[in-house]
Amino acid sequence: MKRVLYTACVLTVMTFFTHRASAMGIFQSDVGYIPMPSANISLTITDNLGVRTTVEHASIDGKDYIAGYEGLILNVIPLKNIRSISFTKTTDAPKVLMEKLDNNPLMAIVHLKDNTQLSLFVDGSLICYGKTPYGYVRIKLALIDRIEDLKLLGKEKTP
Repeated sequence: MKRVLYTACVLTVMTFFTHRASAMGIFQSDVGYIPMPSANISLTITDNLGVRTTVEHASIDGKDYIAGYEGLILNVIPLKNIRSISFTKTTDAPKVLMEKLDNNPLMAIVHLKDNTQLSLFVDGSLICYGKTPYGYVRIKLALIDRIEDLKLLGKEKTP
């Protein structure tokens, strides 16, 4: 009986730590995978260190749009309509949005191709994915300074 109880406790603890380590990004079992959105968008990412990387098949959390709050209104903007996005860390997000933004708010200044500009609160823990000639790219929005040179390559897939 003690052996069964001991085994159950060990398995429970191991499951807990494995899940926590995976959630923290320690086990990168899916590093060779990026989601493929319905549109093939090319863009250039500049990270907070100034390193520029151009990617194709770009997405934000697997989607071909960025979603953010202007006040309490959720705006969903297709990447193909955007000229550039600048990100800055902020503490000015309304408290009601903090939970929706995973307590990691960013201010995104979105410049659209029709020359309008929007200021959106976005979740900094979302991941930007892309593909380069030499492999795959993934980076949290909180680590990005700027996204620019967005272009739609080819035709969009229809669901």
